Amino acid sequence: MVFIPLVGIDNHWKSVTFGAILLEKEDNDNYIWACESFKKVFVKNPKCIITDQDLAMKLGTVFCAESGFMEKLNQFIWSDHITPEEFEQGWSDAIEEFDLSDNVWLREMFELRNFWIPAYFNDEPMVGLLRTTSRSESSNFYFGNYVQRGDTLSEFYLCYQSAIDKQRNNSKKLTHYDDFTPKLITDREIEKDALRLYTRAMFYKVQEEIKASSMDIVVLSMNFSENTRTIMIQDTFKKGITFKVAVNMETNNIECSCKLFTRAGYLCSHAFFCLGICGIKLIPRQDVCNMWLKNAIERFSTLELGEISDTGTTQLSRRVKSQDCWFEFQGCLSDASGNADILEYIRSGLSSMRKHITVTMKKPRTRLNSEQIEELIDSRVVEEISIPRSYGFLVLLGDFVLDSGRSYHVFVGLFSDMRLSQQPEIPVP
Repeated sequence: MVFIPLVGIDNHWKSVTFGAILLEKEDNDNYIWACESFKKVFVKNPKCIITDQDLAMKLGTVFCAESGFMEKLNQFIWSDHITPEEFEQGWSDAIEEFDLSDNVWLREMFELRNFWIPAYFNDEPMVGLLRTTSRSESSNFYFGNYVQRGDTLSEFYLCYQSAIDKQRNNSKKLTHYDDFTPKLITDREIEKDALRLYTRAMFYKVQEEIKASSMDIVVLSMNFSENTRTIMIQDTFKKGITFKVAVNMETNNIECSCKLFTRAGYLCSHAFFCLGICGIKLIPRQDVCNMWLKNAIERFSTLELGEISDTGTTQLSRRVKSQDCWFEFQGCLSDASGNADILEYIRSGLSSMRKHITVTMKKPRTRLNSEQIEELIDSRVVEEISIPRSYGFLVLLGDFVLDSGRSYHVFVGLFSDMRLSQQPEIPVP
């Protein structure tokens, strides 16, 4: 069966696995089922689906390597700073130069240009997923070290769980490293602000933009209109391209025509340059993407399991309050700065609060009963299980503790039309 990990990006700019799918074969029906299953589990639709097609497979490796066609075409395909009109002209020139106007596949790809050429969706948030299949390839390589062709379903489950555990452990290490202060390269307050906010990996990316903002950027013009200052700048590092930056002096909102913030979730060097000449010393909080923050994981880990699938107004209010409580707790630990007396004061106060809450709520705080688990996974215990004919199955993994104190692995799946009678029996706790 075909193994498909569902991969995203965590707050350390590292790949994180949301789940996995096993398909009997790769065709339209199977992938439709996979996408529909993904939507069912994660409730809302993904903003986009990224696939890849290899030009060398369509045009020949020798032609691509020796003709210079790919080198020229890539200048227009992968540029972040050209308009659709500039791309179309560049594509046309490359096709004409190498006499490829009769190539059917290239004509088809040009007709689909608004689906895969960055110039047509530079204003879409991609948070680092665009333009590369390296995350997909590295994810396949990673799981390849754990899962082998020919594994039984039970063997696959154990190996997959080991891979996920390793991934989680690596993420915890990176979170631990966030406590080690990176070296600052400027004396600007805005760099110190970035250090306080971002994870270590993301700080280095932002730091590069701050560093670039101190280099060869030329102001071409500056205009005022009401509360907005519009600055035209030329970035000599980016081949002298001109960018337009608008800064609202009342709200500190800032927009740059390069749209790096929209695509990746952090400000560009042009924005940092203009914030500096406008006298704004801190990163505007509306331009701080929550997913890159040091506490991004904890903001959601405090939610009760029952809240995750509830989108009602009351539950939303509880979710916000849970986040606020966590921020207050983190703030207390930060203010304590390792002071033993203050830490003991915090511990004593929390212990007293917990006893009060336990008495008030009159229910266990850390364990789930069987009814709560059934509600969480939207399924009920049945005496018999009949497996329908389907296209594949979606793997969801979790660990739960019941009132009785027994620990269970939960392995939820929709199974494909396999001959299960030929597979070894899977023990169920």
